[in-house]
Amino acid sequence: MPQPRIEKQIERIRQELMALGPMRPGTLSRQYAACQKPGCACVDPLKPQKHGPFYQLSYTHNGKSTTRFVRPGYVAQVKKELATYKRFRQLTQRWVTLSLTLSQLRLEQARHEADQKKQARTRYARRSQFRTKISGQ
Repeated sequence: MPQPRIEKQIERIRQELMALGPMRPGTLSRQYAACQKPGCACVDPLKPQKHGPFYQLSYTHNGKSTTRFVRPGYVAQVKKELATYKRFRQLTQRWVTLSLTLSQLRLEQARHEADQKKQARTRYARRSQFRTKISGQ
């Protein structure tokens, strides 16, 4: 992939990252529970009807795992923030991949230029030696 094309893709990723809104890491799960109180529908032996759903957000940040309950009114917002974080991770991963490719291209280009300079010096030195031999005879 040509270097200018990679640089354009990186710039597009930067712009998209700047436009991202609020985000949060983690996963959202829907939980049901049984209270185990005698006579409650959740302990019915034939057709138990558990309490819920309860929404639970779990994430790890700075090496610490955390779980929080989310009120039903905030579930849509939390889902959007989780999706934004997922997009953030995708974009940053793509940026790193492109940066590694770009870095490799630059290294190869620098090696190629160094080899060309070395070859040019070698040719010049050979010509000089050849001219010295001819004029010395």
